[in-house]
Amino acid sequence: MTGDQEYSFFCDRMAGSLCKYLRFMGYDCRSANDLPPGNPREDTDILKIAGEEKRIILTQDAELARRGEGNAIRLVSSDLAAQIRQLVQAGLIHPEIRLTRCSRCNALLQEGTSPEKPNTPIPEDIPLVYCPVCNRQYWEGTHTKNMRDNLLQMVNKK
Repeated sequence: MTGDQEYSFFCDRMAGSLCKYLRFMGYDCRSANDLPPGNPREDTDILKIAGEEKRIILTQDAELARRGEGNAIRLVSSDLAAQIRQLVQAGLIHPEIRLTRCSRCNALLQEGTSPEKPNTPIPEDIPLVYCPVCNRQYWEGTHTKNMRDNLLQMVNKK
């Protein structure tokens, strides 16, 4: 599972923070948190969806990783930084904040101001992007810089 191919992922419920960061890095990443809760067959559903959509399952659950065979990665730590380093070392991701996907719903972002939020109070010289599904607005600001710095620290942490 290495090379120049860009992978798509499916995070189980234990990997919610990882899912959010993968989306900020521009990766197509579904989340089990978007599925109805309380389904006793959730792991089977995750396996089915991931298989149909050619996604790599990311999980701390050894049984789910085993059932996913070659299309699942067992995350060896619950620490977000360690999870990101594991995926970088496996050659599955490039750790860079790209702001091309919505961190909430995974939709591709579009340039401009959300039609639902036309008066977003952002300086005019800062480019805006928004989610066409949930209308969340994004821009390059202090929060984005802090995320980039945080990601750099996570990847370089020993």
